Amino acid sequence: MEIEVLCFRECDIDTVFEIQRTAYKPLYEKYHDDSSNPYMETKETVFRKYTREGTTGYLFILDGTTVGAVRINIDDVNKSGRVSALCVLPQYQGKGIAQKALLEIERLHPNVERWFLDTILEEEGNCHLYEKLGYKKTGKIEIINEKMTLVFYEKK
Repeated sequence: MEIEVLCFRECDIDTVFEIQRTAYKPLYEKYHDDSSNPYMETKETVFRKYTREGTTGYLFILDGTTVGAVRINIDDVNKSGRVSALCVLPQYQGKGIAQKALLEIERLHPNVERWFLDTILEEEGNCHLYEKLGYKKTGKIEIINEKMTLVFYEKK
């Protein structure tokens, strides 16, 4: 399976918005995290986040179909990068797409020495993915509600 990782362009906003809504809806329905789930973001908010300074958006393409997306915030001064709102359409999850895409994104940013992200502690598959890629828990957690806790990761 060959995954292409392409930079977000303004004309991609409708596709990215729909992928984000579709991918995050099951998590929203499970955890009801009104204030933090990307499912709740408007198209305008998603667009603003993808186009703000220091951010690069990427699309994941499989056989000509956009199946996922992610935002990467780069801090050149601290040589760090933050992975935000990584999403893959549900029917393509569990196929190694996110793993291959993240490895390619890391390769595209050779000056980044430390990567950061957070994910839902209760989503064991997400935690397993990031740990398999070399991310380590920082010890920081954030309780969102009685069902959901964010866990923070770093990769050096």
